[in-house]
Formats: sequence, structure tokens, C-alpha cells
Amino acid sequence: MAIGARRLFGATTILILFCLIVYIFKRQQTTVADERIKTNNIFLPRSNDDVDDDSHKQQVLRMEPQPVQDFIATKKGAGNPNLLKYIHFDLKGAPPKIAFYEPFFKFISKLNAGIKGILIEYEDTMPLNGMFNDSINRGGYTHEQIESIQTSAKLYNLEVIPLIQTFGHLEWLLKLQKFEKLRDNPLLPMVISPCLPETYVVLEDLLKQTLNLHPNINTIHIGCDEVSPMNVHPKCRDDNIGNPERYIQHVRRIVNVILKIRPGMRILIWDDVIRSDQFLEKSTLLNDLKGIVEPVSWYYSSQFEDQYSSSPIWSIYSKTFTNVWAASAFKGGWKRFSMITNTTHHVLNNNQWNLFMQDQTFRKDKFYAIILTGWSRFDHFMPICDLFPTAYKSLLSCLYTLNTGNIVDVTNIIDCNTLVSTLGYSNVDCQTLPGTQIWYDVSQLSTLIDRSNEYISFLQTVAPMYNRQYSFVRPTDLQQRLFELQAVLSEYQHMYDSLTQSMSLIYTQDIMQEWLELYYWPPYRAVNQTYQEYQPFTTQTHWPIRPLTK
Repeated sequence: MAIGARRLFGATTILILFCLIVYIFKRQQTTVADERIKTNNIFLPRSNDDVDDDSHKQQVLRMEPQPVQDFIATKKGAGNPNLLKYIHFDLKGAPPKIAFYEPFFKFISKLNAGIKGILIEYEDTMPLNGMFNDSINRGGYTHEQIESIQTSAKLYNLEVIPLIQTFGHLEWLLKLQKFEKLRDNPLLPMVISPCLPETYVVLEDLLKQTLNLHPNINTIHIGCDEVSPMNVHPKCRDDNIGNPERYIQHVRRIVNVILKIRPGMRILIWDDVIRSDQFLEKSTLLNDLKGIVEPVSWYYSSQFEDQYSSSPIWSIYSKTFTNVWAASAFKGGWKRFSMITNTTHHVLNNNQWNLFMQDQTFRKDKFYAIILTGWSRFDHFMPICDLFPTAYKSLLSCLYTLNTGNIVDVTNIIDCNTLVSTLGYSNVDCQTLPGTQIWYDVSQLSTLIDRSNEYISFLQTVAPMYNRQYSFVRPTDLQQRLFELQAVLSEYQHMYDSLTQSMSLIYTQDIMQEWLELYYWPPYRAVNQTYQEYQPFTTQTHWPIRPLTK
């Protein structure tokens, strides 16, 4: 009996240890996945990643986190098929050639996904004249091209809403010496000063030209997000007005300018400033915006924090504004340096919006619409992230989740036909969707980078810098890996040809050059440099005695 008991105790102990090891391993996997999709600051989507400034020199952030089982099993909300949906184009990063729009509009119209229109954030790509003539992007659109976009949208019953920043995020203008004097902080070209009369001369001209370029629109988005620092110009001290009051005053002046140019316009603003603590402490100030603007509440995290979902601002909004809009993200809402869209993160974000809008503790009246934002740069100075075609999988998956409430694992899909079949979009023709080859090529490049990083990592373990410094490397460990690296270099060269061909159909030369310098050339150069550095050791026939140091 004693021996049997000891055996039973030993077997039980081993079983418990085994279960504990499995639990720890799975917990670590989940933690890693959670960390990869975590955002540090829930209110700053375009500066919220936790990557060191120099991290992009070592690694390109690529595919969605693994495994996906956790997000497939996540809590889901019911679908919102009747909720109006708008697709956001962020043209401050990689604006496509004009030929892109008509076939893309045709494709999304065939999805029957409740897409009401498009929100176009032009920044410096509009053909402005007068004081802006020498300030616009040299690769921007012409008057005829802006008209063509609107004509194509109308053909497929899509509303066009222009987004023009009128407070913060005016870097494209304030970076220039000509407009330097309008900065609220003389050293920072982000926020235009609300305390200078010249500000409103410039903004009125900007808005007038924008509206003239869009003669048939009835809605405009005036931005006004991430206005920091604000109210710091020396002129702002003259009347001793606080930040919330100054913000309201500025927005009202912009609204008055628009309504003077075109009465009856519907005006949208981002809501991050008016839901901040400063406004919660002075919530009656929002009455000054009642009936003249509609807030667009953006939130791009994969998990809504209580600070957002339980904020008192929601009861204030329901009493103050006739309509409130939501804004999720389908691309560019994860990392500032990103080669390919993180589908998992963005689907989870849209699923959270489903849950939030249907929560019984939330306001009873529904959101008017949701804008699926597609950021191309975190701001004017940041690198290009997530080329639009690399986000097709995310966009269609997010629309699917918003409409049905379901989440489908599309992790390994890199072609349009398989994607639309998996998501049940039966009426679309993938042949009409522009840029699908870019999606495929960038996906292949991502895989190639992973493989080449593995080869380089192995070489660094068998022949670290110390060994190479003293020519103490065994050739047999190198020959096979260097042969593989040589093959990888050939694949990179083939990939370059394919990428430049597919990208040239959608993007101009300057955009291609920037993207390649960010995402293609660094890993290629790393492979080539590694090959050149290690290759001489393959022919070595004699080695020094130890110790290697003298």
C-alpha cells in the first residue's frame, strides 16, 4: 500500500506539473498576442505605439498577431447592418492616382455593406491657389481630378465629405516659413493660433476654396482633434480665456465662416478635445456648440477602456447633440511604422464598437453613422504606414463584423477571391479591385523578411562578432546558410521588380521611393551586408590557437 500510494502521489505530482507548464505556456502566448495589439494611450491613435524611435531600423512591424484563436472566441456584439458607414481616405500619406477611385467605388458599392459615402482628408493635395499656391503637394490633384473623384462617387451613390483641418494638425501649412507666424507655439508647427486675426483670414480662404471645389456637398468635417499645445501664443494672454472657452470660441468662428459661405452645411468635428476632463468640468460650454456641429467620437483600441465607455460625456452628448457619429479604424490605427495592416486589431476594434453601441447602459438613441478611418500617416511628419491595398482584408473583414456581428479568421488569406468567398460577398468582381497585386506582393515581402531574419539570426549565433573579429569561424556552419542567403537576395530582386510594377499602377514615383526606402531597402541591405560580411570566412583553411586575444 505504501509503494502504491507513493506511485499515485508521484503520478499526481507529475500531472499537476504538466498542467501548470501548459497553463504558463498558453498564458505567455496570450500575453504576447495582447502586447502586440496593445495601445498605450487610448486617446492618441496616431502616436500611441510603444515602439522605440529607432526600432524600425531593426524590425518592420508586419502581420497580425498570432495565434488568432483568442480573438475568434472573443465576445461579440450583434451586427449593425442598418448603421450608415463611411470609408475614410487619408491623403496625407500615399494618395492614389486618380484612376484608382472609380473601380474602387464600383467594388465597394457591390458589397451591399451599407456604405453611404467616403470621407476624404485632403491635407495638402487639393489644387489651391492664391496664398496657398506655393504650399501644396507637388504631386497633388488638379481641379479636373477632384471633380472626377466626385463624379465617380456620384455614379455609385456615394456621398463625398471633405475633411479639412482647421485647428490642430495643420503641419502641412505651419511648417512653412510663410505661415510660421500663425503658429500658436512658435516652435511647433501643429496648431494654428486662435488669437490672431490673420488665422481666420487664412482659414476662410482655405474653406472657401474647399467648398468651391465641392459645389454639391452638404457636409464638411473640420477636424479640430489633438489640439495641443493650445492657447499659448503671447496674444492669447491679452483676454485671459481658458482652454475650453478658447476652443469653443474658435470652433464657433469656423462654423460661422462656413455658414457664411454656404448656409445649411452640416459640420462634423472630432470629439477627443470636447470629451477631455477640461470639458467634463465645464460641460455647459458644449451648449454653445448645440445645433451647429455633430461630434465624431473616435476610438481605435481593440478593447474599450472604462475611461471611454463609461465617461459622463455620453449623457452630455445625448442631451446636447442631435447626432453623434462613431469612428473606428480599418488601417493605420495600430503602429506608426507598419508595412501591412494588422487585421486582427482592427476587427477587434470594430467588434468593440458593436458591443459598445448595443450596451444597455449606453444612451438609448443610436449613433447616426460610423466612419471606418484608414490612416496613412500618424501625422504630416510621420512615415507612410499601411498602403491602402494592403488593408483590403481588414476593410472587408471590419465591414463584415460591423454588419453581422461575426468574426472570421482570415489570417492566411492573401487574395481577393478567397477573401470575398470566405466573407460571403457574392456580388463583387475582384478583377475590378485596383491594387490587389500590391496586397499580394507586400504579403510575400513580409514572409521573405521573416525568413531572411531567421537566417541572419542563425548566422549571428554560430559566428558572432567576437568570432569574426578573430577569424575563428567554422566554414561548414556558414556555407549552407550563405547559400540560402544568396537565394534570398535573388528573391528580393525579383520582389523589387514585382513591387515597382504593381505600385506604379496606383502610386506616383515619390510615394514608391519613400515606401521602398522605409520597408524594402532596409531588410534587403541587411541581407546583402550579412552575406558580404560572412562570405570570406567560407574559404578559410587555418585558424589561430587559443587564447584568441593577445
